[in-house]
Amino acid sequence: MGHSFFGGIHPAARKESTRRKPLVHLDIAPARIAIPLDMSTGPCSIPLVRVGERVKVGQLIAQADGEQGANIHSSVSGMVEAIQPRPYPWGDTVPAIVISNDGNNTPCSNPLTPLVLDNISQEDILTRIREAGVTDMGRDFTSAYWKILSARGRADTLIVNAAESDPYITADHRLLLERGAQILLGTRALARAIGVQRAVIAAEGDKLNAMEDLERKVRKKDIRVELHILPSRYPLGGEKQIVQAITKREVPPQGAALDVRCVVFNVAAAFAAGEAIAKGRPVTHRAITVSGGAVNRPRNLWVPIGTPLKDLVTAAEGFRCQPDLMLLGGPMSGVTLQDLTAPVIKNTNSLLCLADWERPVPQKPSTCIRCGKCVYSCPMHLAPIFIHRALRAKDLDQLERLHPQDCMDCGCCSYVCPSNIRLVQSVRSARILLQKEADK
Repeated sequence: MGHSFFGGIHPAARKESTRRKPLVHLDIAPARIAIPLDMSTGPCSIPLVRVGERVKVGQLIAQADGEQGANIHSSVSGMVEAIQPRPYPWGDTVPAIVISNDGNNTPCSNPLTPLVLDNISQEDILTRIREAGVTDMGRDFTSAYWKILSARGRADTLIVNAAESDPYITADHRLLLERGAQILLGTRALARAIGVQRAVIAAEGDKLNAMEDLERKVRKKDIRVELHILPSRYPLGGEKQIVQAITKREVPPQGAALDVRCVVFNVAAAFAAGEAIAKGRPVTHRAITVSGGAVNRPRNLWVPIGTPLKDLVTAAEGFRCQPDLMLLGGPMSGVTLQDLTAPVIKNTNSLLCLADWERPVPQKPSTCIRCGKCVYSCPMHLAPIFIHRALRAKDLDQLERLHPQDCMDCGCCSYVCPSNIRLVQSVRSARILLQKEADK
């Protein structure tokens, strides 16, 4: 087992319904997809197709605008119906390319040429990753090209993050188990592109079967990639936490992994990099867990980018009961969905539809009993209850000393509070209040 990190909790895993289910394609292909042009932290990509134009699988349909942007490729073959604002998974609307699927999955006639990793240069790897539209594909969806450029000369360790500490989600587990060779190749490619000697793939103990399979591959081919198995504890999937768990280096408040010479990529990004190098495949699909007590058949799916979320529910054989809560992401850190019209994007890893019995019964907040659990569980060394009290007292000087802006919204404090105090909301409100004061 690797080193630990500060704070954290052990919520019920609830992964049994999908842990052993392999990644499968949708039973019914989406009739229409909407691929957002906002696929990275950079500017929206520039469309290269027109309404009425026919496109093929893997065809470049939008080009990155600058180094922080990402290329976008069609995930189906068919006709471009529109380029217009459409619902976005994280809220609001963004411009999207709407494609009517002809169901033929006709491949692009001029695909990327497969490459042999050992025969190409560092710049060839970087160019291919940019061409393929690889992004981080985790909580952060920074362009992989920009992330690599930013890390060159500043990092000594690459960490491929395969931790899924949020309950229910098993998509990365299945990717690690079923596509291990591509992930190892992508890890090596990312390490060479960045220029680091140390590359680590990290996962929790509940992925032991996948990590054992990777270990056999590493030993057989004498691959220089370290494998670390870490104790399962939320929020291990966070960048700061996995850096500390692997390297013992603590990322400073409001800092990033690069501040301690590390760069972190999600395991899905390593897989995408491997596919881009060895098979010349751009990012057109991704692994997604559809789970929760409200769906009839929880599954792990291999889904075209742009597929409406409602089609994932159809693939899970619909609802067995009315969902009490729908989430994009895990129950601890996910985003609440009001409807399912938004599409799958490159960093979508799960759709959870929870029944009422899966959610805790709301309890009226009571007086703090001074147990200290919120302080002990906070991975950012904050004192949530003191922030709560300072906010109620409107004591701005005290709030500034308590640094609520360092909160990562993991929800650990509210989860463990025996008095049911809404600490996450209080810390978030304190952060907003301080920002407003700073902007005056």
